[in-house]
Amino acid sequence: MTVRLLLIAALLALAPPAAANIIDGTDDRGALTELGPVLGLSQDEILRIRTVSGYVGCLSPSPSIGSAALFLKNDQILTASHILVEASGRRRSKCFFRAQLPDAPRIDLLLDADHLIMGAATPKAGSNDDFAVVRLAEPVKGAVPFPVSGGRVKAGDRLIVVTAHPAGMETVPNDVPVVQACTIRRVPKSTGRTNFYRSDCDATGASSGGMNLARVAGKLVWRGIFITTGPWRDPKLHGAPYDEARGSVTTSIAADAAVLAAGRKLAGE
Repeated sequence: MTVRLLLIAALLALAPPAAANIIDGTDDRGALTELGPVLGLSQDEILRIRTVSGYVGCLSPSPSIGSAALFLKNDQILTASHILVEASGRRRSKCFFRAQLPDAPRIDLLLDADHLIMGAATPKAGSNDDFAVVRLAEPVKGAVPFPVSGGRVKAGDRLIVVTAHPAGMETVPNDVPVVQACTIRRVPKSTGRTNFYRSDCDATGASSGGMNLARVAGKLVWRGIFITTGPWRDPKLHGAPYDEARGSVTTSIAADAAVLAAGRKLAGE
């Protein structure tokens, strides 16, 4: 096993196992290489997903692990900012991105003010400002990020969600993304700079930052990222019906409005 995979395996070991916020019955997640074709993904789309999405993690002063994907350009990613910042507000360091292809390099994140835009200086996990667009130390060669859809999301939209390696998915190889199909259930009216939506997507620890895609006019496009789910360690929620009040729900921040503006600004557009 390479040093890169040993590092990721060590970070994944920090996430508690087994329990999950499984909404409306069975766990719909699976390996991209196996479930992808069932969801209508072509082999080219599967390869593209593995090239543009993957792990994001930090090593200091406390470790963290989650998901991220290239956003607008092949040298910047979109993820949940709470992966990069401790709950106390202290910034993490020694952070990296790694796409999920065999032998993909671990690429450092540039965390100075010129290369990082977050929704807030001290973002709160699961809030409307829980996003970060970050420049990579080098581009992901040959990668073509998915485009951002110009339309707003709405209740009933179907999603194809990609996470790097959430807790409880130990049977899926570390180099293979986890994928699922799920549905947007509600799009609350936002009073902030960003938009968000609630879904019945299944989730566990380390799902934050997972890329939400949708097929629009036959093409896969960005919709948003996971920022929070219900109390996934609670066994009572395993298979429970969708219920926002009980926490049987997953929340995403949309890749439009202030998120898209941040991506364009960092890209120099």
